[in-house]
Amino acid sequence: MSEKKKLKKKQKKALGRIFFRVMVITFIIAALVIGGLIFAYNHFLYKGNPFNGSNKEPDPINKTLAVFGVDEDGYRTDVIFVLNYNSETGKSKVISIPRDTKVEWSQEQQERMEEYKGYSVNVSKINEMTSYAGIEHIREFTIDEIENMLGIQIDNYVIITIDAFKQIVDAIGGVEVDVPVLDGNGLHYDDNYADLHIHLDPGPQLLDGEAAEGLVRFRKGYAEGDVGRIKTQQLFLEAFAKKVTSPGIITKVPNIINTIFKTVTTDIKLSDIPSYLPYLKSMDSSNLSFNIIPGEGAYEGGKSYYFPDMEAMPGFVEGVFNDDETSTESKVIEDKSVSIEILNATAIRGAAAAAQENLEAVGYTVNIIGNSTLEEPSTTVIYAKEVEKANQFKKYYPNAIIKQNQNMNYDIQIILGNDIQ
Repeated sequence: MSEKKKLKKKQKKALGRIFFRVMVITFIIAALVIGGLIFAYNHFLYKGNPFNGSNKEPDPINKTLAVFGVDEDGYRTDVIFVLNYNSETGKSKVISIPRDTKVEWSQEQQERMEEYKGYSVNVSKINEMTSYAGIEHIREFTIDEIENMLGIQIDNYVIITIDAFKQIVDAIGGVEVDVPVLDGNGLHYDDNYADLHIHLDPGPQLLDGEAAEGLVRFRKGYAEGDVGRIKTQQLFLEAFAKKVTSPGIITKVPNIINTIFKTVTTDIKLSDIPSYLPYLKSMDSSNLSFNIIPGEGAYEGGKSYYFPDMEAMPGFVEGVFNDDETSTESKVIEDKSVSIEILNATAIRGAAAAAQENLEAVGYTVNIIGNSTLEEPSTTVIYAKEVEKANQFKKYYPNAIIKQNQNMNYDIQIILGNDIQ
C-alpha cells in the first residue's frame, strides 16, 4: 500500500497539469484497484472465524503465529510449528510440534465435535484433529490444543497446502539446502500408491518446489522417527528464511505476492497486516533458532505417538518465549574434541583455510572447509548443537553471533563474515 501512495503523489503532480476530468477518472480507477485487492484478500486469503480461542490479553512483547502444512486432502496438519518473534530481543524462535503428538480431547472439544459432526473423539494425534472436525475449525481444536499445551496465545494462523508450498518455493527461485546423509546415502523413497517419489542425493543443492516437498515429507529411516523428520524440516526452514531475507528477494516480491494470494489461507485481517510490518522489517535469519517441544516417541495400543513432557514444558516455553538464555550465553565449555566445519562467506580468498590453520594450531581439529552460499554476512556466525561449546570460539571471533542448531552434521559450524578483515 505504501508503494501505491508514493505512486499517487507522483501522479498528482503530473495530473495537476492536465485536465480535471482525467484526474477524476484516474481516481476512480485507483479506487477500483484498491477495492479489488481488498475483495481478493477477504475472499481468497482471509478465512477468519468468529470463534476466539483465547481470552488472554495480547502480549506486548511477543508476536506468535501458528503455521500449518496440510496434506493433499487439505485436512491433516502434517507440519505444525509456532513462530514467535520477541520485540525486545529481536530474536525469532520456531517451535515444532510433532504430528504424532498424543492429544486427549477436552470435554469442551468433545461437545463441540458432537455439535458439528454428530459424534465425538476422545484421543487422537494432533494432526488428526482437523481431519475429524474440519480444517475450518482449526482454531477451535488444533490451535486451542497448542495454546493449552504451551500456555501461550496464538495471535494468528497460516495454512499452506502441499501445492502452495511447492509454488512458493518456485516463486522465490528455489532454496539452497544441504541435504543430510541417511544410512550412508541421501533420501530415497517410492510410494506408487500415493504417487510420491523422493530421490535426493546428500550435499548442498538448489531445491525447486517438487524437490523441497520430497525433503520435508520424507520420514522413512530416521532413527528418531518423527523427530528426525522435524529436524530436516527445520533445516529447510532455516535455509528458506535465509533466502527470503536476502537482498536479492526484492525482485521476486510480485511473483511471491501473486502466489500467496492464490494458495495460502489465514485469519490475519487486512487491518492487522500493518501490525506485522515492524516484525518483518527487523527479522534477521541470523537471529532465528529452532526447537522441538520436549517429549519422546513411543507405541501405545499399537499406535505410534509422541508424548509431550508436560512437566518440562513450562521451563521450555519460558526459555523460548522470554529468551531466558543468560546463563547459557555466559557459560563456556572448552572442548577441543568438537567436530568443526568452516565456511567462507566473504570475498577473501583462502579465508577458510587460514581459519582452519589458526584453530588447529591451538589444538582443534577442523573436519571440513569450504565456501558458503550466503551473501557476505557482515558478522561471523557460529552455529552449534550446544551453545556452551560455541562460546569457546568467541576468543577467536569476538563479534560473532552464536546460534543453536541441532540439525547439523558437525558440532560447530563457523560461517566467516566480513568482520574477520
